[in-house]
Amino acid sequence: MRKFYTITFMALLVAMLVAYIPPTAAQDGSDGLPEYTGEPAELRFSWWGNDDRAERTMKVIDLFEAAYPDITVVGEPNGGAGDHFQILDTQLAANDAPDIIQFGGNWPDYTQYLEPLNDYLGAQLLIDTPETFDQAALVPATDADGNLYAISLGTNTLVLAYNKTMIEAAGVDLPADNLSWDELIAYGEELKAGLPEGVAPFVDNSTNQANYLSYFYTQQGTPIWTLDDGGTSYATLESAQKWLQMWADMRDAGLIPDADTTYTYTEDGPDSSAFVAGKAAINLIWSNQAAAYQAAMTDELGMTTLPTGGEPAYAIQMSQYLAVNQNSENKEAAALFINFFVTSPEAGAILETNRGVPSSPVVRQAIAEQATPLDAAIYHIYDAVSDRTVPQGPNLPNDQEFVNELELIGQQVAYGQSSVDQAAEDLQALIERLAVK
Repeated sequence: MRKFYTITFMALLVAMLVAYIPPTAAQDGSDGLPEYTGEPAELRFSWWGNDDRAERTMKVIDLFEAAYPDITVVGEPNGGAGDHFQILDTQLAANDAPDIIQFGGNWPDYTQYLEPLNDYLGAQLLIDTPETFDQAALVPATDADGNLYAISLGTNTLVLAYNKTMIEAAGVDLPADNLSWDELIAYGEELKAGLPEGVAPFVDNSTNQANYLSYFYTQQGTPIWTLDDGGTSYATLESAQKWLQMWADMRDAGLIPDADTTYTYTEDGPDSSAFVAGKAAINLIWSNQAAAYQAAMTDELGMTTLPTGGEPAYAIQMSQYLAVNQNSENKEAAALFINFFVTSPEAGAILETNRGVPSSPVVRQAIAEQATPLDAAIYHIYDAVSDRTVPQGPNLPNDQEFVNELELIGQQVAYGQSSVDQAAEDLQALIERLAVK
Protein backbone atom coordinates (compact mmCIF):
# COMPACT_ATOMS: atom_id res chain seq x y z
CA MET A 1 0.00 0.00 0.00
CA ARG A 2 1.24 3.43 -0.86
CA LYS A 3 2.40 5.50 2.10
CA PHE A 4 0.94 8.98 2.57
CA TYR A 5 2.42 11.94 4.39
CA THR A 6 0.23 14.37 6.31
CA ILE A 7 0.81 18.09 5.96
CA THR A 8 0.38 19.94 9.24
CA PHE A 9 -1.74 23.06 9.32
CA MET A 10 1.30 25.01 10.42
CA ALA A 11 2.98 24.02 7.16
CA LEU A 12 -0.08 25.13 5.24
CA LEU A 13 -0.15 28.34 7.21
CA VAL A 14 3.45 29.04 6.31
CA ALA A 15 2.86 28.16 2.68
CA MET A 16 -0.39 30.04 2.13
CA LEU A 17 -0.90 32.67 4.80
CA VAL A 18 2.66 33.76 5.44
CA ALA A 19 3.06 37.31 6.66
CA TYR A 20 3.85 40.07 4.23
CA ILE A 21 7.49 40.63 3.33
CA PRO A 22 8.28 43.58 1.04
CA PRO A 23 9.22 42.65 -2.53
CA THR A 24 12.85 42.71 -3.51
CA ALA A 25 14.52 45.35 -5.61
CA ALA A 26 14.60 43.02 -8.63
CA GLN A 27 11.68 44.91 -10.16
CA ASP A 28 12.98 47.25 -12.82
CA GLY A 29 10.15 49.59 -13.74
CA SER A 30 9.61 52.88 -11.96
CA ASP A 31 6.20 51.57 -10.88
CA GLY A 32 7.66 48.34 -9.53
CA LEU A 33 6.75 46.29 -12.61
CA PRO A 34 9.17 44.63 -15.06
CA GLU A 35 9.69 46.65 -18.21
CA TYR A 36 8.34 45.63 -21.60
CA THR A 37 10.99 45.78 -24.32
CA GLY A 38 8.98 44.65 -27.33
CA GLU A 39 6.86 46.23 -30.02
CA PRO A 40 3.12 46.96 -29.56
CA ALA A 41 1.42 43.61 -29.15
CA GLU A 42 -2.01 42.04 -28.88
CA LEU A 43 -2.53 39.00 -26.65
CA ARG A 44 -5.44 36.57 -26.48
CA PHE A 45 -6.28 35.06 -23.09
CA SER A 46 -8.76 32.19 -22.61
CA TRP A 47 -10.24 30.82 -19.40
CA TRP A 48 -13.29 29.03 -18.06
CA GLY A 49 -15.70 30.32 -15.42
CA ASN A 50 -18.95 32.15 -14.90
CA ASP A 51 -19.87 35.79 -15.47
CA ASP A 52 -18.47 36.87 -12.10
CA ARG A 53 -15.06 35.47 -12.99
CA ALA A 54 -15.21 37.09 -16.42
CA GLU A 55 -16.05 40.47 -14.91
CA ARG A 56 -13.17 40.27 -12.43
CA THR A 57 -10.77 39.11 -15.13
CA MET A 58 -11.68 41.92 -17.51
CA LYS A 59 -11.10 44.47 -14.75
CA VAL A 60 -7.60 43.06 -14.23
CA ILE A 61 -7.01 43.23 -17.98
CA ASP A 62 -7.93 46.92 -17.87
CA LEU A 63 -5.41 47.50 -15.07
CA PHE A 64 -2.71 45.63 -16.99
CA GLU A 65 -3.30 47.61 -20.18
CA ALA A 66 -3.06 50.85 -18.18
CA ALA A 67 0.29 49.70 -16.79
CA TYR A 68 1.53 48.47 -20.20
CA PRO A 69 -0.02 50.75 -22.87
CA ASP A 70 1.79 48.93 -25.67
CA ILE A 71 0.08 45.63 -24.88
CA THR A 72 -3.58 44.88 -25.59
CA VAL A 73 -5.27 41.80 -24.13
CA VAL A 74 -8.37 40.25 -25.68
CA GLY A 75 -10.30 38.14 -23.19
CA GLU A 76 -11.90 34.88 -24.37
CA PRO A 77 -14.08 33.34 -21.64
CA ASN A 78 -15.18 29.84 -22.60
CA GLY A 79 -17.99 28.99 -20.19
CA GLY A 80 -17.52 25.76 -18.22
CA ALA A 81 -14.31 23.75 -18.01
CA GLY A 82 -15.60 21.13 -20.45
CA ASP A 83 -16.43 23.78 -23.03
CA HIS A 84 -13.09 25.48 -22.46
CA PHE A 85 -11.00 22.41 -23.22
CA GLN A 86 -13.16 21.34 -26.14
CA ILE A 87 -12.65 24.79 -27.68
CA LEU A 88 -8.96 24.77 -26.79
CA ASP A 89 -8.37 21.37 -28.38
CA THR A 90 -9.96 22.60 -31.61
CA GLN A 91 -7.88 25.78 -31.53
CA LEU A 92 -4.65 23.89 -30.93
CA ALA A 93 -5.38 21.51 -33.78
CA ALA A 94 -5.91 24.51 -36.06
CA ASN A 95 -2.82 26.33 -34.72
CA ASP A 96 -5.12 29.13 -33.57
CA ALA A 97 -4.89 28.88 -29.78
CA PRO A 98 -4.66 31.94 -27.50
CA ASP A 99 -1.34 33.30 -26.25
CA ILE A 100 -2.26 32.75 -22.59
CA ILE A 101 -4.33 29.74 -21.52
CA GLN A 102 -5.89 28.75 -18.22
CA PHE A 103 -5.39 25.12 -17.19
CA GLY A 104 -6.24 22.86 -14.29
CA GLY A 105 -4.27 19.85 -13.13
CA ASN A 106 -4.43 18.52 -16.69
CA TRP A 107 -1.64 20.82 -17.91
CA PRO A 108 0.74 17.82 -18.41
CA ASP A 109 -1.51 16.64 -21.25
CA TYR A 110 -0.63 19.85 -23.13
CA THR A 111 3.12 20.32 -22.60
CA GLN A 112 3.83 19.83 -26.30
CA TYR A 113 1.99 23.11 -26.90
CA LEU A 114 3.42 25.11 -24.00
CA GLU A 115 6.40 27.43 -23.58
CA PRO A 116 8.79 26.47 -20.73
CA LEU A 117 8.92 29.47 -18.43
CA ASN A 118 12.25 28.95 -16.63
CA ASP A 119 14.05 31.62 -18.64
CA TYR A 120 11.45 34.22 -17.70
CA LEU A 121 11.92 33.77 -13.94
CA GLY A 122 13.50 36.82 -12.30
CA ALA A 123 12.92 38.87 -15.44
CA GLN A 124 9.34 39.07 -16.69
CA LEU A 125 8.12 36.66 -13.99
CA LEU A 126 9.11 38.06 -10.60
CA ILE A 127 8.05 34.94 -8.72
CA ASP A 128 11.44 33.35 -8.11
CA THR A 129 11.80 34.14 -4.39
CA PRO A 130 9.73 33.18 -1.30
CA GLU A 131 9.12 36.87 -0.69
CA THR A 132 7.28 37.25 -4.00
CA PHE A 133 5.70 33.81 -4.48
CA ASP A 134 5.29 30.52 -2.63
CA GLN A 135 8.06 28.42 -4.15
CA ALA A 136 6.17 25.21 -3.34
CA ALA A 137 3.50 26.38 -5.78
CA LEU A 138 5.99 26.04 -8.63
CA VAL A 139 6.61 22.34 -7.99
CA PRO A 140 3.28 20.89 -9.24
CA ALA A 141 3.72 22.78 -12.54
CA THR A 142 7.25 21.52 -13.17
CA ASP A 143 7.93 18.32 -15.11
CA ALA A 144 10.46 15.61 -14.31
CA ASP A 145 13.10 17.40 -16.41
CA GLY A 146 12.75 20.62 -14.42
CA ASN A 147 10.72 22.53 -17.01
CA LEU A 148 8.23 24.99 -15.48
CA TYR A 149 5.18 25.08 -17.75
CA ALA A 150 2.51 26.95 -15.80
CA ILE A 151 2.03 29.41 -12.96
CA SER A 152 -0.33 28.69 -10.08
CA LEU A 153 -3.27 31.03 -9.57
CA GLY A 154 -3.76 29.91 -6.00
CA THR A 155 -4.61 27.01 -3.75
CA ASN A 156 -7.99 25.38 -3.58
CA THR A 157 -9.82 22.47 -2.00
CA LEU A 158 -13.10 20.63 -2.27
CA VAL A 159 -15.85 21.44 0.23
CA LEU A 160 -19.46 20.50 0.78
CA ALA A 161 -21.56 23.63 0.32
CA TYR A 162 -24.95 23.60 2.00
CA ASN A 163 -28.08 25.73 1.83
CA LYS A 164 -28.16 27.09 5.37
CA THR A 165 -31.55 28.74 4.93
CA MET A 166 -33.15 25.55 3.62
CA ILE A 167 -31.67 23.32 6.33
CA GLU A 168 -32.71 25.66 9.12
CA ALA A 169 -36.25 25.74 7.68
CA ALA A 170 -36.23 21.93 7.77
CA GLY A 171 -35.61 22.09 11.52
CA VAL A 172 -32.33 20.20 11.32
CA ASP A 173 -28.97 21.20 12.76
CA LEU A 174 -26.36 22.37 10.27
CA PRO A 175 -23.92 19.63 9.22
CA ALA A 176 -20.89 19.31 11.46
CA ASP A 177 -17.33 19.24 10.15
CA ASN A 178 -15.52 15.93 9.72
CA LEU A 179 -18.52 13.61 9.66
CA SER A 180 -17.74 10.08 8.51
CA TRP A 181 -19.37 8.78 5.32
CA ASP A 182 -21.89 6.82 7.39
CA GLU A 183 -22.61 9.86 9.55
CA LEU A 184 -23.08 12.07 6.50
CA ILE A 185 -25.54 9.62 4.94
CA ALA A 186 -27.41 9.34 8.25
CA TYR A 187 -27.53 13.14 8.37
CA GLY A 188 -29.00 13.12 4.88
CA GLU A 189 -31.74 10.72 5.99
CA GLU A 190 -32.62 13.03 8.88
CA LEU A 191 -32.59 16.06 6.60
CA LYS A 192 -34.77 14.37 3.95
CA ALA A 193 -37.66 14.11 6.42
CA GLY A 194 -37.78 17.89 6.81
CA LEU A 195 -37.20 18.99 3.21
CA PRO A 196 -40.01 19.90 0.81
CA GLU A 197 -41.13 17.30 -1.68
CA GLY A 198 -38.88 17.26 -4.73
CA VAL A 199 -35.82 18.46 -2.82
CA ALA A 200 -33.06 15.94 -2.10
CA PRO A 201 -30.49 16.21 0.69
CA PHE A 202 -27.52 15.84 -1.71
CA VAL A 203 -26.64 16.59 -5.31
CA ASP A 204 -25.61 13.43 -7.17
CA ASN A 205 -21.83 13.94 -7.16
CA SER A 206 -21.08 10.29 -7.90
CA THR A 207 -19.41 10.82 -11.26
CA ASN A 208 -19.64 14.51 -12.16
CA GLN A 209 -16.46 15.39 -10.23
CA ALA A 210 -13.49 13.06 -10.75
CA ASN A 211 -11.67 14.59 -7.78
CA TYR A 212 -14.38 13.34 -5.37
CA LEU A 213 -13.94 9.83 -6.74
CA SER A 214 -10.17 10.20 -6.41
CA TYR A 215 -10.58 11.39 -2.81
CA PHE A 216 -12.58 8.28 -1.94
CA TYR A 217 -10.08 5.96 -3.66
CA THR A 218 -7.22 7.57 -1.73
CA GLN A 219 -9.12 7.04 1.50
CA GLN A 220 -9.40 3.38 0.53
CA GLY A 221 -5.62 3.19 0.11
CA THR A 222 -6.03 2.69 -3.65
CA PRO A 223 -5.12 6.04 -5.29
CA ILE A 224 -6.09 6.26 -8.94
CA TRP A 225 -2.76 7.67 -10.13
CA THR A 226 0.61 8.36 -8.55
CA LEU A 227 4.12 9.13 -9.76
CA ASP A 228 5.48 6.02 -8.04
CA ASP A 229 7.94 4.22 -10.33
CA GLY A 230 7.33 6.77 -13.07
CA GLY A 231 3.56 6.41 -12.89
CA THR A 232 1.47 3.82 -11.08
CA SER A 233 -2.24 3.28 -10.46
CA TYR A 234 -3.37 1.43 -7.33
CA ALA A 235 -7.05 1.56 -8.30
CA THR A 236 -9.05 -1.61 -7.62
CA LEU A 237 -12.34 -3.04 -8.72
CA GLU A 238 -13.38 -3.21 -5.07
CA SER A 239 -12.99 0.56 -4.62
CA ALA A 240 -15.06 1.18 -7.76
CA GLN A 241 -17.81 -1.13 -6.50
CA LYS A 242 -17.89 0.54 -3.06
CA TRP A 243 -18.15 4.02 -4.55
CA LEU A 244 -20.82 3.25 -7.11
CA GLN A 245 -22.88 1.12 -4.72
CA MET A 246 -22.88 3.85 -2.07
CA TRP A 247 -24.39 6.33 -4.53
CA ALA A 248 -26.82 3.76 -5.95
CA ASP A 249 -28.10 3.13 -2.41
CA MET A 250 -28.44 6.88 -1.86
CA ARG A 251 -30.42 7.17 -5.09
CA ASP A 252 -32.76 4.34 -4.05
CA ALA A 253 -33.29 6.04 -0.67
CA GLY A 254 -34.15 9.38 -2.26
CA LEU A 255 -31.06 11.07 -0.82
CA ILE A 256 -30.01 12.32 -4.28
CA PRO A 257 -32.24 13.48 -7.17
CA ASP A 258 -33.51 11.08 -9.82
CA ALA A 259 -31.55 10.59 -13.02
CA ASP A 260 -33.56 13.08 -15.08
CA THR A 261 -33.04 15.86 -12.53
CA THR A 262 -29.35 15.01 -12.15
CA TYR A 263 -28.63 15.17 -15.86
CA THR A 264 -30.68 18.32 -16.38
CA TYR A 265 -28.00 20.12 -14.36
CA THR A 266 -24.41 19.66 -15.53
CA GLU A 267 -22.88 21.10 -12.32
CA ASP A 268 -20.29 23.04 -14.31
CA GLY A 269 -20.93 26.02 -12.02
CA PRO A 270 -23.75 27.91 -10.31
CA ASP A 271 -25.57 28.57 -13.57
CA SER A 272 -26.09 24.84 -14.14
CA SER A 273 -26.42 23.52 -10.59
CA ALA A 274 -29.27 21.58 -9.01
CA PHE A 275 -28.07 23.03 -5.71
CA VAL A 276 -28.58 26.63 -6.86
CA ALA A 277 -31.91 25.66 -8.45
CA GLY A 278 -33.13 24.47 -5.05
CA LYS A 279 -33.31 20.79 -6.01
CA ALA A 280 -30.81 19.70 -3.35
CA ALA A 281 -29.51 21.03 -0.04
CA ILE A 282 -25.83 19.97 -0.17
CA ASN A 283 -23.38 19.97 -3.08
CA LEU A 284 -19.70 19.38 -3.74
CA ILE A 285 -17.90 22.52 -4.97
CA TRP A 286 -14.40 23.94 -5.05
CA SER A 287 -13.71 26.42 -2.28
CA ASN A 288 -12.92 29.21 -4.74
CA GLN A 289 -16.42 28.83 -6.22
CA ALA A 290 -18.20 29.67 -2.96
CA ALA A 291 -18.63 33.39 -3.68
CA ALA A 292 -20.04 32.72 -7.15
CA TYR A 293 -22.52 30.17 -5.80
CA GLN A 294 -23.60 32.57 -3.06
CA ALA A 295 -24.06 35.36 -5.59
CA ALA A 296 -26.37 33.10 -7.60
CA MET A 297 -28.56 32.29 -4.57
CA THR A 298 -30.95 34.24 -2.38
CA ASP A 299 -30.60 31.67 0.42
CA GLU A 300 -27.51 31.76 2.65
CA LEU A 301 -24.71 29.36 1.81
CA GLY A 302 -22.53 27.53 4.35
CA MET A 303 -19.64 25.10 4.01
CA THR A 304 -18.39 21.96 5.69
CA THR A 305 -15.69 19.37 5.07
CA LEU A 306 -15.65 16.22 2.98
CA PRO A 307 -16.37 13.02 4.95
CA THR A 308 -13.68 11.32 7.01
CA GLY A 309 -12.59 7.70 6.74
CA GLY A 310 -9.61 5.51 5.95
CA GLU A 311 -6.29 6.99 4.83
CA PRO A 312 -5.63 10.77 4.86
CA ALA A 313 -6.83 12.09 1.51
CA TYR A 314 -7.73 15.79 1.76
CA ALA A 315 -5.69 17.65 -0.86
CA ILE A 316 -5.00 21.36 -0.62
CA GLN A 317 -4.03 21.83 -4.22
CA MET A 318 -3.25 24.30 -6.90
CA SER A 319 -6.60 25.51 -8.21
CA GLN A 320 -5.73 26.66 -11.73
CA TYR A 321 -2.73 27.74 -13.76
CA LEU A 322 -1.79 30.17 -16.51
CA ALA A 323 0.51 29.02 -19.29
CA VAL A 324 1.94 30.49 -22.49
CA ASN A 325 1.32 29.03 -25.93
CA GLN A 326 4.70 28.10 -27.40
CA ASN A 327 3.50 29.44 -30.77
CA SER A 328 2.70 32.85 -29.36
CA GLU A 329 4.45 35.66 -31.19
CA ASN A 330 4.48 37.77 -28.01
CA LYS A 331 5.87 35.53 -25.29
CA GLU A 332 7.54 38.37 -23.38
CA ALA A 333 4.25 40.25 -23.20
CA ALA A 334 2.41 37.07 -22.20
CA ALA A 335 4.85 36.43 -19.36
CA LEU A 336 4.41 40.02 -18.15
CA PHE A 337 0.64 39.56 -18.11
CA ILE A 338 0.91 36.40 -16.00
CA ASN A 339 3.30 38.18 -13.65
CA PHE A 340 0.81 41.04 -13.23
CA PHE A 341 -2.08 38.63 -12.73
CA VAL A 342 -0.42 36.75 -9.86
CA THR A 343 1.75 39.42 -8.15
CA SER A 344 -0.10 42.74 -8.44
CA PRO A 345 -1.87 43.71 -5.19
CA GLU A 346 -4.34 45.77 -7.23
CA ALA A 347 -5.17 42.74 -9.38
CA GLY A 348 -5.41 40.57 -6.28
CA ALA A 349 -7.88 42.96 -4.68
CA ILE A 350 -10.16 42.42 -7.69
CA LEU A 351 -9.67 38.68 -8.12
CA GLU A 352 -9.77 37.91 -4.36
CA THR A 353 -10.04 34.10 -3.97
CA ASN A 354 -12.03 33.54 -7.18
CA ARG A 355 -9.31 31.27 -8.51
CA GLY A 356 -8.03 30.15 -5.12
CA VAL A 357 -6.03 31.46 -2.18
CA PRO A 358 -3.26 33.51 -3.91
CA SER A 359 0.30 32.19 -3.93
CA SER A 360 1.83 35.65 -3.57
CA PRO A 361 2.43 36.79 0.03
CA VAL A 362 2.12 40.39 -1.15
CA VAL A 363 -1.30 39.74 -2.70
CA ARG A 364 -2.51 37.77 0.31
CA GLN A 365 -1.62 40.70 2.54
CA ALA A 366 -3.51 43.05 0.23
CA ILE A 367 -6.73 41.04 0.30
CA ALA A 368 -6.59 39.97 3.97
CA GLU A 369 -8.12 43.22 5.16
CA GLN A 370 -11.17 42.76 2.90
CA ALA A 371 -11.78 39.07 3.65
CA THR A 372 -15.46 38.19 3.34
CA PRO A 373 -17.31 35.82 5.68
CA LEU A 374 -17.11 33.20 2.93
CA ASP A 375 -13.33 33.60 2.70
CA ALA A 376 -13.15 33.23 6.48
CA ALA A 377 -15.20 30.04 6.17
CA ILE A 378 -12.74 28.72 3.60
CA TYR A 379 -9.84 29.35 5.96
CA HIS A 380 -11.83 27.49 8.62
CA ILE A 381 -12.11 24.46 6.31
CA TYR A 382 -8.33 24.46 5.88
CA ASP A 383 -8.00 24.36 9.66
CA ALA A 384 -10.66 21.68 10.18
CA VAL A 385 -8.95 19.18 7.84
CA SER A 386 -5.37 19.91 8.88
CA ASP A 387 -4.82 16.46 10.38
CA ARG A 388 -5.83 14.56 7.23
CA THR A 389 -4.31 16.51 4.37
CA VAL A 390 -1.99 15.02 1.76
CA PRO A 391 0.24 16.52 -0.94
CA GLN A 392 -1.51 17.24 -4.19
CA GLY A 393 -1.32 14.21 -6.43
CA PRO A 394 -1.10 14.11 -10.23
CA ASN A 395 -4.11 13.80 -12.52
CA LEU A 396 -4.58 10.56 -14.41
CA PRO A 397 -3.03 10.83 -17.89
CA ASN A 398 -5.57 11.99 -20.46
CA ASP A 399 -7.56 13.48 -17.63
CA GLN A 400 -10.30 15.08 -19.75
CA GLU A 401 -11.09 11.75 -21.39
CA PHE A 402 -11.35 10.22 -17.91
CA VAL A 403 -13.75 12.98 -16.81
CA ASN A 404 -15.95 12.51 -19.88
CA GLU A 405 -16.07 8.72 -19.71
CA LEU A 406 -16.66 8.73 -15.95
CA GLU A 407 -19.82 10.79 -16.39
CA LEU A 408 -21.13 8.39 -19.04
CA ILE A 409 -20.58 5.46 -16.67
CA GLY A 410 -22.54 7.31 -14.00
CA GLN A 411 -25.42 8.04 -16.38
CA GLN A 412 -25.70 4.37 -17.33
CA VAL A 413 -26.04 3.37 -13.68
CA ALA A 414 -28.51 6.17 -12.87
CA TYR A 415 -30.80 5.20 -15.75
CA GLY A 416 -30.61 1.48 -15.02
CA GLN A 417 -28.72 0.74 -18.23
CA SER A 418 -25.80 -0.76 -16.31
CA SER A 419 -25.51 -2.60 -13.02
CA VAL A 420 -23.15 -1.39 -10.33
CA ASP A 421 -20.94 -4.42 -10.89
CA GLN A 422 -20.74 -3.84 -14.65
CA ALA A 423 -20.10 -0.12 -14.16
CA ALA A 424 -17.33 -0.90 -11.67
CA GLU A 425 -15.68 -3.16 -14.22
CA ASP A 426 -16.02 -0.44 -16.86
CA LEU A 427 -14.51 2.13 -14.50
CA GLN A 428 -11.57 -0.09 -13.59
CA ALA A 429 -10.95 -0.86 -17.26
CA LEU A 430 -11.04 2.87 -18.10
CA ILE A 431 -8.45 3.68 -15.42
CA GLU A 432 -6.18 0.84 -16.53
CA ARG A 433 -6.43 1.90 -20.18
CA LEU A 434 -5.60 5.55 -19.50
CA ALA A 435 -2.85 4.68 -17.05
CA VAL A 436 -0.75 2.99 -19.71
CA LYS A 437 -1.00 5.73 -22.36
